[in-house]
Amino acid sequence: MHAKMPFWMPAMTRRPLLPAALAACLLVPAGADLPARAAGGAGAQVSAQPASKIQMAMTIYAGGITLGKVDMDATIRGGDYHVVSNLTTSGVVNAFWQAEIQATSSGKVGADSFQPALYDSFDIGHAGKKQEVSLTYDNGGAPRLYADPVYSVTGYEVKPDQQKGTLDPLSAVMFIVSGAGAKADNPCGLVAPVFDGRRRYNIEMKKVRDIDIDMDNGLYKGKGLLCAIKYKQLAGFKPRVIKNNESFPTINAWITTVHSDVTGRDYVVPLRVWADTKYGVVAVLASTVKVDGSAPSGIKS
Repeated sequence: MHAKMPFWMPAMTRRPLLPAALAACLLVPAGADLPARAAGGAGAQVSAQPASKIQMAMTIYAGGITLGKVDMDATIRGGDYHVVSNLTTSGVVNAFWQAEIQATSSGKVGADSFQPALYDSFDIGHAGKKQEVSLTYDNGGAPRLYADPVYSVTGYEVKPDQQKGTLDPLSAVMFIVSGAGAKADNPCGLVAPVFDGRRRYNIEMKKVRDIDIDMDNGLYKGKGLLCAIKYKQLAGFKPRVIKNNESFPTINAWITTVHSDVTGRDYVVPLRVWADTKYGVVAVLASTVKVDGSAPSGIKS
């Protein structure tokens, strides 16, 4: 019998949200850089403009026990973004919940605009069970879903109108990290509307206060923000799950901003994301951060 999915992973394909979001916030990057594909599956044209990169690696813990690794490798070139993320479980958790997930997403990003184009995720779960999910975005309508093997979406459907204007899970992370989703003076003030192919939920962030951060692993010491993240389930879930939204634990995040000279934007970097649950503290902790190829000021290389 399989244990229930950890709360920070969206139900269906178990792709990282960072827990829940930024926690997702975090990511995943990449083992092998998959070629970006346009909506029709063809190779996307590469711009000649300089590229800015943000790379992160994080470790997932529950009650002090390591559950796995997640990382993200994102590139912004002109008005285009491409991001790759990998999650691998490890240790005792593999006895009841095992997964290797790679996800890629690409689209358009501006100073205050964001539009996904294509999302792919590849999941190898317990006993080698495989699942591919793809979402293609065009014309402002609901994204087109491809799944192999096909899975049922009957019973708790997400209506087409509820899918419009949404982001895939990985683009939601990029929406937050790129700074496109919030004003520069409040990088935590945003709502990311997400549809993962089966579930519809919001990642709602708000600033709690300015703080001084001193990470136990020595990665960063300096100014930052404490932000609160709410994972709000809206559709595609059982009615009792939606009814119990308020009982879902608040997710906390230590955030700092890092300037990119290539893009001129400030990246929103999650350093520690955690939630206090009845099972103990579940946390995602950054172990490496690089912007444009090097560790930013204040972050240990």
